[in-house]
Formats: sequence, structure tokens, C-alpha cells
Amino acid sequence: MSYRLLRVPAVVGDCRFESALLSNRWRLLQDRKVLAELQRIPSRHVSLLRLAGGTLLELRPSGWGTVVAMHGETEVGRVVRRSWWGRRWQLSGPGFACDLTSDPLPRRWSLRFGSEPVGRLAGAALSYNRLRVHTDLAVPVVSLALAWHVLARPWEAAAAPGALVPAPSPPHRVVPRSG
Repeated sequence: MSYRLLRVPAVVGDCRFESALLSNRWRLLQDRKVLAELQRIPSRHVSLLRLAGGTLLELRPSGWGTVVAMHGETEVGRVVRRSWWGRRWQLSGPGFACDLTSDPLPRRWSLRFGSEPVGRLAGAALSYNRLRVHTDLAVPVVSLALAWHVLARPWEAAAAPGALVPAPSPPHRVVPRSG
């Protein structure tokens, strides 16, 4: 049986995520070219990622502090929270892994291999409706979309839907007295 791996485009240099204020639609642009479109679906707590070639992926919470990118039933990327306050995350996928780390300045983040920065992300003054990205080496679009999900939708990245709701207690069983 042979497997066909999903070919995910990568970004080198400058690009940006854009959205209108209070919109659920985003675009990843590089030199006026749309690399990907994202649509947030609040009722399902997921975001849909459509790559330039038409491939559709779903970004969805997968437990406490984890978001996965799924192509059908195949996981093609994930981001996992590595610090209590959400200031450090680990991005991973086929052939790629790095850390997403908060910088001291507000709304500034860096992509790092160990302690070496290889990319930067910067939000606008009051929101992440415009998120500027610069990468020094090739970063898969899926990894950038997962980073966007963590920064623009932090509550959904923190926990899967229903994860903060206490589990129902098991039904009590009355055991008859013997004797």
C-alpha cells in the first residue's frame, strides 16, 4: 500500500494575515498573492484553512492546550502549549518543528529553533486583525496558520470545547444491605 503525503506550500520572507474588524474571514498574503484563506466557524470552535491549490484543512482544538490541523482524518500539523501562561508553544508537522515564543514587546512573537530566532510575527497595536510575518527560512503555511490560531484565537487554542466544563458525576448505585 502506498501513501501520498500532502504537499504543503511554504513561506520565506515577508507575508501577512489580514482580516476586517470583527470578521471571521482571514487571508494570508505574500506580494499581493493569496497563499491561503481562513474561515472561523465559532459554533464549532474550528477554523477552515483553504490553501492556494484548493486543499481544505481544519484547525481544531484537541484537548487542553493543543490545536491540530487535519486533512480529512490525517493530522498534518499541531501546536502544543509549553508554558502555563501561553507564552511558549511548539509547532510541529511533517518535516518541520519549531517553537513559537512571546517576545518582551506586546503582540510580538518569534519562531525559534532552540534559542535561535528564524521568524517574527507582529500584531497591530490593538488587535491581531493584521498580523505581519517574516521568516528567514521556509515555514509551512500550515505552521503559520496554527501560529495565527494561537495568537488570534487564544481561548479556543487553550482548551477543546467542553474541556472546562466539569464531567458529569457517575450515577450512584444503591447497594442493598445484606442480612
